[in-house]
Amino acid sequence: MCLFFTSIQMYFVISNILHGVSWFVFPSLMVVCNDMAAYGWGRWRGRTPLFRLSPNKTLEGFIGAVVMTMISGFLMKDDPYHGVILALYASCVAPFGGFLASAIKRASHIKDFDQFFPGHGGMTDRMDCQLFMPALTFVYRHYLSY
Repeated sequence: MCLFFTSIQMYFVISNILHGVSWFVFPSLMVVCNDMAAYGWGRWRGRTPLFRLSPNKTLEGFIGAVVMTMISGFLMKDDPYHGVILALYASCVAPFGGFLASAIKRASHIKDFDQFFPGHGGMTDRMDCQLFMPALTFVYRHYLSY
């Protein structure tokens, strides 16, 4: 798993960048947008836990994030079709990167990655949502978008 998330993911990142920086930047922005929207909607309306492994994530936050990310994808991309598709990918994939990181943290008996990388827990916790997006962007760009 470590080899996949370090070496093979970098192949996808580099390939996406070589086909245009927007194939890297836009999906990354959609994941950040999704993460922020999920947090905001979850704090505002969240009542129903989404997944036992990550008790602070809520169904209301997930649904609100999907809607907000889709709107952002539509408004931010020159080609709204690609924007909406990548936003939908980000909305579905980003939480599972967070769930994987939560599973690793729970297995290691730590609250956040700040204990692994002192002073950078917030940043690494934000980046866990990016785990799967480069591979899915590569697949979409390479096989489905043309």
